[in-house]
Amino acid sequence: MQVVQDPLMEALQGLETFRVLGPDDKTIRAAFVPYQGDNPRGSVVLAPGRTEYIEKYAETISDLLARGFNVLTVDHRGQGWSDRLGSTAHAGHLDSFSKATEHMALAVAAVADRLTGKRILLSHSMGGTICLEALLTNAIPNVVGAAFSAPMWGILAPPGMSLLAKSLVATGKGKDVAPSLPTTWQPEAFAANQVTHDPKRFARNNALMLEEPALQIAGPTNGWLVEAIKTMASFTPARLSQINIPILVVSAEGETIVDNAAHVRICGQVPHGQLRVVAGSKHELLHEVDAIRAAFWAHFDIWAEQVLA
Repeated sequence: MQVVQDPLMEALQGLETFRVLGPDDKTIRAAFVPYQGDNPRGSVVLAPGRTEYIEKYAETISDLLARGFNVLTVDHRGQGWSDRLGSTAHAGHLDSFSKATEHMALAVAAVADRLTGKRILLSHSMGGTICLEALLTNAIPNVVGAAFSAPMWGILAPPGMSLLAKSLVATGKGKDVAPSLPTTWQPEAFAANQVTHDPKRFARNNALMLEEPALQIAGPTNGWLVEAIKTMASFTPARLSQINIPILVVSAEGETIVDNAAHVRICGQVPHGQLRVVAGSKHELLHEVDAIRAAFWAHFDIWAEQVLA
């Protein structure tokens, strides 16, 4: 199926995209990229954040291939080239984080025989919500460790947004974009962005979405907000204490989107959690300037060596 034409994507040898039918007869798009050498170290299941899509992670996939891993990634339920769920094509709606977790697990199952070796989860932002839920429900088998980039375990939202979203969902506006948030996608000025200091990577992402409008997505819906808050509230100490695999959480020091305090809390409530903070970084650690990306990968490499030992 279609892939945005981009030099980074074209460099991924053996990339295969496919669709997975899941809850409510909705499909998601997934991509598997095999390690090209002999004896892969293992396999990584890569879970992007809200608004993101497979092509955006071409550089991260290349980084993982260079480290000896097979890689599976997805367009999460409701975004990218997966079936959209909102009232409009641009509405960033997700009806259920549990269904998103199930959809990702079905993508893993579809290529399970090719995800050789030990399995690691790697996620960013909203993908971290989905992956933590996957760990808590044992949705994905044979996972030996999970690394989280700026996970969305708390949101830095204006006061009252949660109550407003709940009231609007109750009046049948769950699939509508939340008040005051953009209802269509428009390229953002680099100077105003909250996610990266890197102008080239920022420009590449804008160019990809301009090239393929089907990838564009705007603000989250009222229903997305309600489901996100409900799911994050379910990450209780009692549940977290049952996660017995190594967890790495890497926070961005200059974070303005997710709540870093939630990283501290959850890392302290899982039995084997490590928390690292990358100085000077904005939210998208994996799409930051080279020095910040290198700092993230240094933390990942040390942790992965322990996990795969």
